Amino acid sequence: MDGVVTRVGLQLLLEPASTAWIARGACVATGAVYPAYATYKAVLAPKRPPPPGRNAAAAGLEAEGAREALLKYWTVYGLACLAERLLEQHLDRAFPYYPHAKLAFLLWLQLHNSHGAVLLFDRYLVPRLSRYERKLDTVLEVGAQLAEMFYSTYAGPIGYLQRALGTAMAQLAALLKWLATPDDPSGPEQQQQQQQQQQQQGSGVAGLGTTLRRRGEG
Repeated sequence: MDGVVTRVGLQLLLEPASTAWIARGACVATGAVYPAYATYKAVLAPKRPPPPGRNAAAAGLEAEGAREALLKYWTVYGLACLAERLLEQHLDRAFPYYPHAKLAFLLWLQLHNSHGAVLLFDRYLVPRLSRYERKLDTVLEVGAQLAEMFYSTYAGPIGYLQRALGTAMAQLAALLKWLATPDDPSGPEQQQQQQQQQQQQGSGVAGLGTTLRRRGEG
């Protein structure tokens, strides 16, 4: 076991590109999959009874704290994803250990003993965003109005495209179902049974004809 750990550690240090895909998969699971499930649990927590042996008030406060921490995490995570999208190519080229460092950063954001997301949100994001909050709200409000105007202007074509897309998907599903259906729905065993029945019927007709001829000759 120690030898395996040593080899993996050396490969990680000397050849980070060979383990980058593992780190990227772990980043997806750590940064998005687990927080999404935790958010699902936090949203439904007020609607569910508290665990056995827990006070309802204490459970409610804990759930409220979990929701607040998750909101702060998603805010930091979204801004980090934006920065990563802008600098990803340069980071991969200049820093081969970037996927592994990203995994460590995501773990630091979520661990309860560090509360990295809460720390970054309270100490850095709030003071800076509060300075431009009114301007950002104005820009977002204007953007929402423009989006509503765009949708109301092109509601007809958008609805037509939606209906056409639904019809095309239904026709494609029917085509795939038709292609998956064999030409002869009966299987090989049923075909063999039908052939045997036809042979038996043919032999029966032939036997009846022979019997009739013999009676006629007699």
